[in-house]
Amino acid sequence: MKSEYRACVSYLAGRLIFGRDADTVYECLEGSHRDAVELLEKNRISLLEAQPPIGRPVSFHEIGERTALYNSLFGEIYINISGNTFKGYAGGSSTLFVGKASGNLVVIYDYRKRSFFKYRFCSRQKENWQCGAVCRDCVAGDLPPSVMEDSQ
Repeated sequence: MKSEYRACVSYLAGRLIFGRDADTVYECLEGSHRDAVELLEKNRISLLEAQPPIGRPVSFHEIGERTALYNSLFGEIYINISGNTFKGYAGGSSTLFVGKASGNLVVIYDYRKRSFFKYRFCSRQKENWQCGAVCRDCVAGDLPPSVMEDSQ
């Protein structure tokens, strides 16, 4: 997947898992912020279907699967969520992905790139808006263990 599109997929998965929005997504590898609204508009993302419906409040620790299907400029994006892990498919790039979300961090494994990518959810409404040039989540420790194993 292209970097910008992967950031968009990570934002969508994180939004579903965290049950909250973000102003920006900090892309750890590139060390830059991506405006969340701009990501959706530029990629023409729209929700086609969600089970259960997106409007329903969801607890972070809720058990059970949730799915969402989005339409985009580059094809459909399917995301399946179980707890704080997710897996899915991006139709435009024919890419499978898996990931995990915890705290403010979303980690995605892009099968096409064969690599992990980290994204931090940043919101001005939180005390921890320190999402600058050095993101503590990006440099702190290793990737969450068994991201791929938990999502399969």
